[in-house]
Amino acid sequence: MKKDTVPVRQRMSAADRRAQLLDAARRVADAEGFGAVSIERIAAECGVTRTLIYQQFTSLAGLLEALVDREFARASHAFLKAVMPSSPDQQDRFLAAMAGVLRAVDEDPATWRMFLMPSEGGPPELYEKLAQGQALTRQYFTALFASLSPDTRLHASPDPELTIHLMHVMGDELVKLRLRDPAVYTVERLLAQFRWIAGEALGRR
Repeated sequence: MKKDTVPVRQRMSAADRRAQLLDAARRVADAEGFGAVSIERIAAECGVTRTLIYQQFTSLAGLLEALVDREFARASHAFLKAVMPSSPDQQDRFLAAMAGVLRAVDEDPATWRMFLMPSEGGPPELYEKLAQGQALTRQYFTALFASLSPDTRLHASPDPELTIHLMHVMGDELVKLRLRDPAVYTVERLLAQFRWIAGEALGRR
């Protein structure tokens, strides 16, 4: 008579377990804020002991720091990929960059919410990464402004620094609208407005 065999439960690798714990922490932080993230909560979410989490991250602060580092790496990689020049035409390149950013936001909204719409109680590393992210975006707009043809309307700005700042704010706000209410602020609607703005700003004088 053949004996029933009990399936052997595969042990999760350390890397996979770490990713699972960080994913759980991100879900809680995104839904309820950083204040709701605790070692006990994440252990319960993942069905593991608190000891295992301490082995991976040492402390709650270590868990949150690892989470912020991972999400910032994801967001910055997605941003740099989106703004990579794809056309010699200035307007097309600008529009393609915005479309790429919105696509990245839709693929990973929790990550982008963490940095563009941060909840209270975030770890110090979050605000350090926020500053780095803003610097990265300003760097892109500064390079864009410098690459403009001298006969574009935007190039005639009496205050380039303020112009770059306003472009940065505009881009952030379009992404925030998408995050807040994607049903109302569809990609098509946002890109149509952005196309008009780009046409006005980058058109010839």
